[in-house]
Amino acid sequence: MFSLNSYSTKAQVLDAVQALGSIGGELANVGLALDFVVENHFTRAGGSRVEEGVPQVLVLISAGPSSDEIRDAVIALKQASVFSFGLGAQAASKAELQHIATNDNLVFTVPEFRSFGDVQEQLLPYIVGVAQRHIVLQPPTIVTQVIEINKRDIVFLVDGSSALGLVSFNAIRDFVAKVIQRLEIGQDYIQVAVAQYADTVRPEFYFNTYPTKREVMTAVRKMKPMDGSALYTGSALDFVRNNLFTEAAGYRAAEGVPKLLVLITGGKSLDEVSQPAQELKRSVIMAFAVGNKAADRAELEEIAFDSSLVFIPAEFRAAPLQGVLPGLLAPLRTLSGTTEVHVNKRDIIFLLDGSFNVGKTNFPYVRDFVMNVVNSLDVGSDHIRVGLVQFSDTPVTEFSLNTYQTKSDLLAHVRQLQLKGGLGRNTGAALSYVHDNHFTEAGGSRIRDQVPQLLLLLTAGQSEDSYLQAANALARAGILTFCVGTSQANKAELEQIAFNPSLVYLMDDFSSLPALPQQLIQPLTTYVSGGVEEVPLAQPESKRDILFLFDGSANLVGQFPAVRDFLYKVIDELDVKTDRTRIAVAQYSDDVRVESRFDEHQNKPEILNLVKRMKIKTGKALNLGYALDYAQRYIFVKSTGSRVEDGVLQFLVLLVAGRSSDRVDRPALNLKQTGVVPFILQAKNADPAELEQIVPSPAFILAAESLPKIGDLQPQIVNLLKSVQNGAPTSVSGEKDVVFLIDGSEGVRSGFPLLKEFVQRVVESLDVGADRVRVAVVQYSDRTRPEFYLNSYMDQQSIVGAIRGMTLLGGPTPNTGAALDFVLRNILIGSAGSRIAEGVPQLLIVLTADRSGDDVSGPSVVLKRGGAVPIGIGIGNADITEMQTISLIPDFAVAIPTFRQLGTVQQVISDRVTQLSREELGRLRASLVPVTSPGKERILWLFIP
Repeated sequence: MFSLNSYSTKAQVLDAVQALGSIGGELANVGLALDFVVENHFTRAGGSRVEEGVPQVLVLISAGPSSDEIRDAVIALKQASVFSFGLGAQAASKAELQHIATNDNLVFTVPEFRSFGDVQEQLLPYIVGVAQRHIVLQPPTIVTQVIEINKRDIVFLVDGSSALGLVSFNAIRDFVAKVIQRLEIGQDYIQVAVAQYADTVRPEFYFNTYPTKREVMTAVRKMKPMDGSALYTGSALDFVRNNLFTEAAGYRAAEGVPKLLVLITGGKSLDEVSQPAQELKRSVIMAFAVGNKAADRAELEEIAFDSSLVFIPAEFRAAPLQGVLPGLLAPLRTLSGTTEVHVNKRDIIFLLDGSFNVGKTNFPYVRDFVMNVVNSLDVGSDHIRVGLVQFSDTPVTEFSLNTYQTKSDLLAHVRQLQLKGGLGRNTGAALSYVHDNHFTEAGGSRIRDQVPQLLLLLTAGQSEDSYLQAANALARAGILTFCVGTSQANKAELEQIAFNPSLVYLMDDFSSLPALPQQLIQPLTTYVSGGVEEVPLAQPESKRDILFLFDGSANLVGQFPAVRDFLYKVIDELDVKTDRTRIAVAQYSDDVRVESRFDEHQNKPEILNLVKRMKIKTGKALNLGYALDYAQRYIFVKSTGSRVEDGVLQFLVLLVAGRSSDRVDRPALNLKQTGVVPFILQAKNADPAELEQIVPSPAFILAAESLPKIGDLQPQIVNLLKSVQNGAPTSVSGEKDVVFLIDGSEGVRSGFPLLKEFVQRVVESLDVGADRVRVAVVQYSDRTRPEFYLNSYMDQQSIVGAIRGMTLLGGPTPNTGAALDFVLRNILIGSAGSRIAEGVPQLLIVLTADRSGDDVSGPSVVLKRGGAVPIGIGIGNADITEMQTISLIPDFAVAIPTFRQLGTVQQVISDRVTQLSREELGRLRASLVPVTSPGKERILWLFIP
């Protein structure tokens, strides 16, 4: 067709598109096509400008499911950091397109091709958003696959007679290859054998000929027709029973593995099939029959194990056979006949939400759910082992994998389970706990014996701590995490925690739980890891040296474990390597004790092990000035591993829990002059005025409500340490009035805590004060409620406290237009604290998770004319076109797929608020013209007929 560098003008591209013609063909090999564009188009030779940082966009247009495997190609797309869109028509598989697309929101389906015009207006803003980098989508760091261990031995018996013809034989051969490609082939999984027949039978290979799928596929693709003169199906069936389903041919008789036969024939048999068919059934060989119009349907039904296992495509050609594939694959994978298949050994841990959010009235449903699952398992020390952990603020082991040897003893314990209780829900900490304490040899796990390891998480709400690192660690270890969510559980969060999104089960309420085991038993007893692929992020953290200098004085006595745990979790989220992020740790009181220099403990496990064993230094005095001077002279130097002379960013994370016993002004100045960027964690009796001497602006001080709650600052400090690229986030200089307009409708309920956290983080990056930055917050749905005005609070701490105390407004629909009008009339006025009359910039940050229930264009125009500077942030179902209409300029609009991604745009929004000075806004308003070009991008359209 043409490449990214074939044409240089829009007119040439349009002419080339209009000249396109269908290439024809019966198959739609999407996987092959995706591989092709990655290898030939998203490259410098293909005209790609990926090395210049230009966004790479793929638009896939398809009319049906793929004829080949797509998994490896999808991984290649993600590794190439390509933004993928999926457009489906007719029989296109939406699930398949969602697997290919970068995000579910980037998939559009219509019933027929002529309807594609209807999605043009929806698609274009997303492509523009990607091109202008307003749509921020973090690629997954881990791509997983689940396969089912459902042992079975399958024989394909293929018509090789001359009457069939070469074209039909080749179509059958390719069909058999497609079926095998979709099966989990291996000596411990599914084994296949293939034979041709006509007047005689010719085995192509036996069950034990080829151990891998690759070898099997190669052998199938090399098959040539045997060209026999007659078709003796009856004797061929006898041959299969007597010569292929034998131990000598590799059949696993001792394991009782199900026996399946797939007969593909193009004519009526010349010999009797009734007796051979009966013998197949007596031998519990489950036969499938695939025949064309020349075959005898009654004969096929007599051979088949059941009439539902007879398939008659219109002809032996690729497309009709492709239509048979889904109906044949499902029973081929699941039929077991009357034989007993020995369950594979496995270790299963139940991780149950035991917080007060579950409640004592609902916990019996949880207990019944566990009992129903366990009752269906083959529990025993040599079969399936089961452990159970409850968690809330902290996890507690009820019993380990090696505690009980019998099902009756285990169930007796489960019957006595009581709700643990606790206000918090630290899912991340619980995931780490089971990984470190239960999926180990000491915890009764047989992980070293290659026994499948499974975790079943049941939770009633969102996690209150970071969980992604722990979930990824479980996935890397090959542990299959299943997630069951009830009540307020967040689907997006559970899909990130689960080993694979297909292992997430959502229930409307607790009373539905006891029925769920019917769906769970098969995957729990047959699924194993199908592989874990690491997909590196396109832009990893740059090099940085970080010193954690923590108060180790008497101020921390009794509370040091909480601080140590906080430090552990922060470091665990950083890219700790010799050539990436180096860590140093020290404590101070009257003097300084260095726990680890930059050139010691240079990998994450070593430094985390050190932190885990740290003891409080103690000391009565708190000589903060001395500690700063020591850090500058003896830690931020080349001889201890610092790369300060190489221009690597130098960060200081300072915990202060009291007033300094010495002066800090001179040491603080010296530290700043060396280029070290300080962040301060303020706790207990620390003096804010003293701390402000150390940092460039109060925005660099993060205040902890109390030392036990210092963990609340973890996401914030991690985000700063990862995202700051140029020495420090620029603090807001000058006067500004900043209003947050927040969607408070019912659709936001599950994400409201993350919305509040986002607003809090942005506020904490601002230079708040009566003569500097003022802040107001307004909630809206079908009505509007001011939380506080621009003159309600004049210090950062009070504003943060008010944000934390906010509750959801509620209401069915976000009427964004009416809310914009309310802000202009009631918030951006002098009596409400606005300094609009003095020319102070009026910034309005709009956060919404749905399309507006009313018109936004009119109120947006009036708002901008009134002097406001709107910035639109759309989450989930929000319309990016609306966000661009609301924003001062389309460039200001941002779209993210879920509330969890708010943290990824916090720095962007903070920087935008920081940099919008009066002068900059004046230039923007003077140059406002309609946007005619979406920006610099490369878009590749991939049509799959």
